[in-house]
Parts: sequence; structure tokens; C-alpha cells
Amino acid sequence: MVFRAVEQFRFEGLRKSLRCIVDRDCYDRCGKFIVSLRRKITSASVVAELNCWIRETERAGQGKLWNRVYEEFDEMRMDEQVVKLLEMDIKQVAKFGPTDVSLIDIARRSANLSPVVLTADRPLLEQCGRAGLRVKHLKELTLPE
Repeated sequence: MVFRAVEQFRFEGLRKSLRCIVDRDCYDRCGKFIVSLRRKITSASVVAELNCWIRETERAGQGKLWNRVYEEFDEMRMDEQVVKLLEMDIKQVAKFGPTDVSLIDIARRSANLSPVVLTADRPLLEQCGRAGLRVKHLKELTLPE
């Protein structure tokens, strides 16, 4: 989303926030991988994080960003699942936060689909590895083939 905000909506103040997807080629390579996935699932916690991020952007552009989120979720046929806080292990939440814990839980529940957790977050990458889950860092997806 950050890349699209900079490229499509010219929110240049966000350019410094670009971490993994820094140009159109990186965006396209990541998109190609995501399209190859049969099913895409995210957590309601990820949507909450998007909300926090969007609220920190220019007020006038927030509607455009939400429209883009809706378009991308629709284009990807994204499934959004809820993992209730009280169903999460409190020690894991304290250590990793509810977003990461919810993504791990969703991946575990979807084991029959052989899920891949996509992240730009090193602690989540490491925790997924320890949990025996397939995981990819977004940086891996953006490297030239």
C-alpha cells in the first residue's frame, strides 16, 4: 500500500517509509507471486494496522487510500478472518503483538492449504520458522529473478 500511495497518489512524504517494495519492478514481482497463490487470507488485525497507518497520512488522501485497499482486496479475492484476542496466548501477544499472533494462528488453522506467511517483519519471520510454517520475507519476492 505504501508504494501505491507514493506512486499513484504522489504522497511523497511516505517515500521514506518504503521498505521492501521500493519501485514498480519490486511491486510487480511481489504481485506476480501473490497472484500465484490459490487463496489469500489475512487477519482483521492487519486491516486494523492499515487503518492506523492510513490515519497518519494526509487527511485529504485517506479516502483514496481506502479505495485502493478495497480494490486490492477485491482483485486478490482476499479472505479476512478474525482471531479473537481472548483466544490468543497472552504470552505470545505480549511478545509479538496480536497481529503477528493472529497471522500465525490463521496459518496453523489453514495447514491443509499449505499456507505461506508473507511479511516484512523479522520477528514474525523467525516465529513462523520456529512454528514450522512456510514463510517468505517480502524482500525475497522483490529481488530480480
